[in-house]
Amino acid sequence: MKTLKEMLIEAGFREDKEIFHHESDLYVYVTPLTTRIIEDWCNANGYNKEWHCPTFRDQITGKMMYDCAFQWYEN
Repeated sequence: MKTLKEMLIEAGFREDKEIFHHESDLYVYVTPLTTRIIEDWCNANGYNKEWHCPTFRDQITGKMMYDCAFQWYEN
């Protein structure tokens, strides 16, 4: 089973520019593609998207982001 981070990278997201983190929490901007990937990941693992990857508004850009707890892994 692939991690969420692996799925995002395979979809073309750049770890150094488009996938963010604080400690073990992974952050990505809400887009149609990130939503689909997160929904696929949640469905494959029996997770609830609203519980495992809630959204918040980024204070710098004002854009919505997903906050996926414990999904940041070093390569």
